[in-house]
Amino acid sequence: MKKRPDGRYQAKVTLPGGKVKFVYGRTIREVNEAKETLKMQYALGVIPDNKITVQEWAEKWWRTVKEGKTGNSSQEGYLLAMNKYIFPALGNMKLKDVRPIHVQNLINQMGEQGKSKSLQRQVLVALNGMFKYAVRNGLISGNPAQYTEYYEVPANERQALTPAQVAELLQACKGTRAELATHLALYCGLRRGEMVALKWSDLDENTRTIHVKKAVEFVNNQPKEKSPKSKAEERIIPIPPHLWDMLQSQPKKSMFVIPSDQGTQMTKTAVRRLLEPVQKKVSFYFTWHMLRHTYATALDKLGIPPKTCQYLLGHADISTTKNIYTHIQDEHIAQAARQIQNIYHLSKS
Repeated sequence: MKKRPDGRYQAKVTLPGGKVKFVYGRTIREVNEAKETLKMQYALGVIPDNKITVQEWAEKWWRTVKEGKTGNSSQEGYLLAMNKYIFPALGNMKLKDVRPIHVQNLINQMGEQGKSKSLQRQVLVALNGMFKYAVRNGLISGNPAQYTEYYEVPANERQALTPAQVAELLQACKGTRAELATHLALYCGLRRGEMVALKWSDLDENTRTIHVKKAVEFVNNQPKEKSPKSKAEERIIPIPPHLWDMLQSQPKKSMFVIPSDQGTQMTKTAVRRLLEPVQKKVSFYFTWHMLRHTYATALDKLGIPPKTCQYLLGHADISTTKNIYTHIQDEHIAQAARQIQNIYHLSKS
């Protein structure tokens, strides 16, 4: 220990691995306390290093606080937020240098790219978690993500395609690997996870219906089959005539209706890539969920009773569809099957 020209005391601390750090204090007691604090922080795995980057700290926070301690979907959400958004934008910055404007710029950039508010929230949840943990461990004095505002994105996910857009989309996907999946979303309202889980054995040739029994969630990009979250998600959906013919013409080399190249269930990346060539061809933005929403809107335009719409869409709560109650009648479901293709002006050719 030595006294510096500025009157403070300085001491050298050799840490595990041979790394040398210096601590300072106005008194010998302060320096000794700083030495013990530094050693304790290293023993606990906290690196009080002003050179630590956002990515280094985020990975430490993940391993210490989150990994294996939340559900599969939450785990995937955190990893997506970090790997796809946080690390590319902020990962190389020193943790101590991050300011609120850096976080706000990241969220604004996401919004300008059309990323939904829910995805922005996912990124902010991860940022708030890692920054709060850094504050508690004395690495930064405040949380730079605390007052970040969401970038308001037009509700594309809630928008339905127009008949003209549907026609353009169907033409663009004709003959591609996305054609069958696109028709299943537009004409049966299947969720992405339900399409991936769909098996040929779920189709009833006598009634020409789909029995939705399962869906998949993606864990580290891999499909994991799950039972419906609610009883409402398990349902029987009528298949319009043209789509039934399309299904019958498909080669059945796998038990899955929309399999991977290897005949297995598709990964999350594979499902995304299925749409990419079609998305580049059309003149508008769309997602899998927008196709399902287009189906829901078409049912409403056809005058299908809200309770029937609720059943066909697999909504657990009628308020998700409309807060109106009617009885589900077989003729209403049959009518939906006959009429759904007409709302898109689909020709029989």
